[in-house]
Amino acid sequence: MSRYTQKKRSKRKARNRIKLQIAASLLVFSILTVLALSFSGLMAVGTVLSNLPKLDDQEVHQNWQTTKIYAADGTLLTSLYYEQDRVVVPLAKISPHLQHAVIAIEDERFYKHKGYDPQAIGRALMTDIEQGRYVEGASTITQQYIKNTIVTREKTFDRKLKEAALAAQLEQKFSKNEILDKYLNTIYFGHSWYGVETASWNFFGKRASDLTLPEAALLAAMIKSPNNFSPYTHPDLAKERRDLVVAHMLQQKYISAVEAAQAVGTPIKVRPIMKAVSIAPYFVEYVKQELLKKYDENVVFKGGLRVYTTIDLKTQKMAEDAAWSALNRTGDPSAAIVAIDPKIGFIRAMVGGRDFNKSKYNLALSNNRQPGSSFKTFVFAAAIENGISPSDTYDSSPCKIDVPGSVPWEVNNYTEGSGYGPMTLREALVKSVNVVFAHLIMDVGPQKVVDLAKKMGITSNINANPAIALGGFAHGPSVLEMANAYATLANGGKHLPPVAITKVTDSQAKLIEQYQPKPEQVISETTAYLVTNVLQDVVRYGTGTRAGISHACAGKTGTATEYRDAWFCGFTPDLAAAVWVGYPQGQIPMMNVHGIRVAGGTFPAQIWGQFMGNATRGTPYTDFPHPKNGIKEVRVCTQTGLLANTFCPDVEYRPFLRSKAPREKCKVHVAPGITEIPNVVGMRQPDAIKALTDAHFGYSIVKQVDNEASKGVVISQIPGAGQRARQNAVIQLILSTGKSINLSSPTTQQ
Repeated sequence: MSRYTQKKRSKRKARNRIKLQIAASLLVFSILTVLALSFSGLMAVGTVLSNLPKLDDQEVHQNWQTTKIYAADGTLLTSLYYEQDRVVVPLAKISPHLQHAVIAIEDERFYKHKGYDPQAIGRALMTDIEQGRYVEGASTITQQYIKNTIVTREKTFDRKLKEAALAAQLEQKFSKNEILDKYLNTIYFGHSWYGVETASWNFFGKRASDLTLPEAALLAAMIKSPNNFSPYTHPDLAKERRDLVVAHMLQQKYISAVEAAQAVGTPIKVRPIMKAVSIAPYFVEYVKQELLKKYDENVVFKGGLRVYTTIDLKTQKMAEDAAWSALNRTGDPSAAIVAIDPKIGFIRAMVGGRDFNKSKYNLALSNNRQPGSSFKTFVFAAAIENGISPSDTYDSSPCKIDVPGSVPWEVNNYTEGSGYGPMTLREALVKSVNVVFAHLIMDVGPQKVVDLAKKMGITSNINANPAIALGGFAHGPSVLEMANAYATLANGGKHLPPVAITKVTDSQAKLIEQYQPKPEQVISETTAYLVTNVLQDVVRYGTGTRAGISHACAGKTGTATEYRDAWFCGFTPDLAAAVWVGYPQGQIPMMNVHGIRVAGGTFPAQIWGQFMGNATRGTPYTDFPHPKNGIKEVRVCTQTGLLANTFCPDVEYRPFLRSKAPREKCKVHVAPGITEIPNVVGMRQPDAIKALTDAHFGYSIVKQVDNEASKGVVISQIPGAGQRARQNAVIQLILSTGKSINLSSPTTQQ
């Protein structure tokens, strides 16, 4: 062997020796790290478990305390407590169907594990990893019973460890059937109903021993989330979950395929809830759901909380009286109202329906209705935010608008479908003119409108579709959202979330949470003021005159297609409120209610006016605050929107952005008198306008299909030729558009 070869082998051995040393060092380090982490974990687990109480020492039922909910003035609204509706029955008097259904969906290995189930834990962990989020729990029935009988606000790993350890103790103390007995008598089914006997009676009017397979499966379905799977509020989800329980029972051979098919084919039928909260019931239920979002059910119903809310009972009574005094006949539609203090976001009144006894569904929270033209306010605000002036002019004649990636959008105006000629945005919002806002949203961009609406308080999922300018939604905003968004305008562009709970303490008055208002300026103060100023005109002489009150107020009407939903959303400087009127059972046209079609300017505006008039009575008159910068008040001719001169017949001061204030003066140069209107029929548009101008008359243009007259020729005028009128009066010219443009039927929006 050559010396070179020996030297090469020596180097290779040295390199291998170094690699082995590194690998050994890494192995030792890894082992020490694992041991250290394991020791730390064991120490942590040991610390938690060392503080465990003995089951023999626990008298958990004696520690349950009533939760109380109060109105803003301290009036007790309701009490929530565990024993409110609970009857304990032995396992022998509980339907085997229910026992099997609960085990099948909640803990299929109940009779095999010893209190906790490592196999279920592993399966749940894998599911969560696959989904990338928390999807599935792994608590056994024994652990759930421990959780149901120990009041704690913990939502930590410590609590899970305690539950598992106590579950193991419980399994040593009681048999499986005894544990199942205890569990079934402590389950919460919503509506303050605990235990299977009480749930069976309240849902089906029968004892737990008499439950059918579909009924038992429905009760088992609700255990995971009584609020989300309630057959009263979410019947579709309840049936879907019930059918899943049946599928599990079939898979685990508790029932046959024939029984499963019959159960799945059985419709859900529960009896009406007979017991209702007497004071502001929809608001109280809303508060309860808000609590359950933050705290465990044990804390809400057994933790002795003291919950202080925002509801003003006098304001609430005024809202209810306004709704039901207007809609006071058999067969009338229902209504929903939400009133909010714009400066702090407090919900002062919430009417969610006519009768909480008959329907628990809160119409004030529904996202299934169309807002109609009440959504035009957000298009208008987005336009102002993006540099468009209320005095900018748009054509208002029916038209087809090109929408990228879609068929042309045919737009008509409310009821008649006729055009109004050139029109300022201010006038278009006051008169609720669809065509102008269709053009406007295309100029501003639908996504900008959506973004601004969300900033102002609309939390529903809105597609950036141009049709939202006219209230066309797949799922519209709720009454609560609309009231909150309009409150942003009342608060000078500052947004606050709607608040129902001001403070929560424990039974010993120890503070748990307290709300602190944090307003956010989401639109400029000048934009909010300009929008408000125009919405004041909606109430003064636009579509919302029935909403007028003695205090400063502003608002907007809304009427969905075929009069299925009607709205009025408005505000004073100190209170914002949204009113919706419609049939709760579906999108039913309101064509004949007290002899009229229900548009936003009818019952909704009337209810709003009565409610807000009473709510502001006796309070000092305050006007909307004027921004310190950016706004210029200008004296204009109301007919032209230009700077007024001495001879303008109708003049008022209007606010403008300083950069957008009009600079051109009206061209009226003589004092108005009474004179004869010239005949301009048959003239072309420029000649007709000149003839009217020379006679010191104004004009407006309406375009109309005429198969005989040439395009641009005047085919009619209002008032007619030869009549006498005050000079400077506006003469309406009806111009031929030529042959038919085949427009669709009018869209109902107001």
